[in-house]
Amino acid sequence: MKFIDQRETLRTQTNRLLEFNRLLVSDIDNTLLGDRIALKSLIDYLQSSGVAFGIATGRSIESAQQILQEWEVPPPDLWITSVGSEIHYGEEIQMDLEWSGYINDQWQPELVREAIAKLSGIKPQTAEGQRAHKISYLVDPAISPSIEEIQVHLQQSHLQVQVIYSHQEFLDILPLRASKGDAVSYCANKWNFAIENILVAGDSGNDELMLISGGNAVVVGNYSSELEKLRGQNHVYFAAGDYAQGVLEAITHYQWQ
Repeated sequence: MKFIDQRETLRTQTNRLLEFNRLLVSDIDNTLLGDRIALKSLIDYLQSSGVAFGIATGRSIESAQQILQEWEVPPPDLWITSVGSEIHYGEEIQMDLEWSGYINDQWQPELVREAIAKLSGIKPQTAEGQRAHKISYLVDPAISPSIEEIQVHLQQSHLQVQVIYSHQEFLDILPLRASKGDAVSYCANKWNFAIENILVAGDSGNDELMLISGGNAVVVGNYSSELEKLRGQNHVYFAAGDYAQGVLEAITHYQWQ
C-alpha cells in the first residue's frame, strides 16, 4: 500500500519540526505536569530556545489536548499519543497517516482480545481507553499472570505485539511496530533530527522503550519503580527533581541551555 508523505503539506505551515534541529519529547502525566512553577519555567525555555517540543503519552489525542489546555501548555509541535500508536502534528492536530499504515502490519485486535480474555486478573479498560491500534487493560497483579507469562501466552497464540506494562496496574497491547520509542525514532527519521539532538523524558514503564531509544533521556525524580533497572545506562539521566523540574535539570545536564 502507498502512503501519503505529508512533509510537503506541512512545509506550508509554521512547523518547528522543520525549523529547528533539536527536539524535546516528554511524557505528560507525572513528568511534564505536576509542578506548575517548574512547568512555567520549562514553557518559557521552549518558547525562547529554538527547540521543537513534543509529547509522548498513554492518553488519547483528545485527552491529551484537554489536559494540556487545563495546565495552560501551548500545543506541542508533535503529538505522540495512545502509547505511541498515534502521531499528530501541530495546532491543526494533523494525523500522520503513514505511521498508522506502517504499524497496522500483522495487527489482529480481535485475536488479541480473545487471547487476553482467557487469562485471569485482567479486565478491559473503559471504551475511552481503547483505540484502533491500542487495546488497554487493568491488571490485578495478585491474581494475574506475570507480564512475561502474558507475553509468552500471546506468542503461543501466534500474535506479534508489543506488551507495555506501567504503574503495576496498566497493560497496553499494541502492534509490534508501535511504542513511544518506535514513534520517536520514526519522527527523528522523518523530520531529520539527529538522535543526539533529541531529549526524551518519562517516569514510568510505558516510557521505557522511549528512554532507551538511543537519544538523551531523563527519568524524573518521581519515577515509578519499574524504571529503576535503567539506572546506569548510557544517556539515561536520573534527575533529582520531580516533574518538569527534572526535565529542566536534564536540560542543564545535557547542556541544552
